[in-house]
Amino acid sequence: MPLLVAGITGVVLFRQLPVGLRYLAVLVWFSLVVEGVAFLLHLKHLPNLFLIPIDAAGELWLLSLVYERALQWPGYSRWRPWVAGAFVLGAALSGWLMTDSAHFQPTLMVGESLLLLLLPGLYFRKLLNELHVRNLVRDAMFWVSTGLLLYFLGKLLIGLFSNYLLAHYSKELNLWVWFVHAVLLFVLHSCYLRALWLRPQK
Repeated sequence: MPLLVAGITGVVLFRQLPVGLRYLAVLVWFSLVVEGVAFLLHLKHLPNLFLIPIDAAGELWLLSLVYERALQWPGYSRWRPWVAGAFVLGAALSGWLMTDSAHFQPTLMVGESLLLLLLPGLYFRKLLNELHVRNLVRDAMFWVSTGLLLYFLGKLLIGLFSNYLLAHYSKELNLWVWFVHAVLLFVLHSCYLRALWLRPQK
């Protein structure tokens, strides 16, 4: 639900948003399309894990653009296309080489999580050293970074241990792990909504 509301908010306020948050609004709608396709495939009892590389590649590319505007570091702008492009290429290769479309493969999830944990880390470093923000709760990138930090820390742990839990413990425990993932996703989308709803601050 927060993702849908964030998508509507992004459309309504799109022209008023800074360029960086416009990329965030595009990301929200990209995520809505991916989730919609995944839901339709689930209803038809068709495998939908092939969407993971597509989702990861689009998410990382768009978030890297969001942070390029927020950080405004020449070094980041110089390296961003190469790093993000390499990940997108790796994600495409991973999807093409996926032999078992019904088996969860966490390698891409772990790689995406590690890269996307760097972005809020860079933002908080800049916040401590360079930015002067009077009220953090009024800063859109603070909400985006907080949501990403919480979500991808959890996603990293899930990617590392999900198959192990499934192989050595009960399926019920594994389902609880993915329930936690759903809660973290709800938090992330709520942070996106908060960021898009705020008026731009200097």
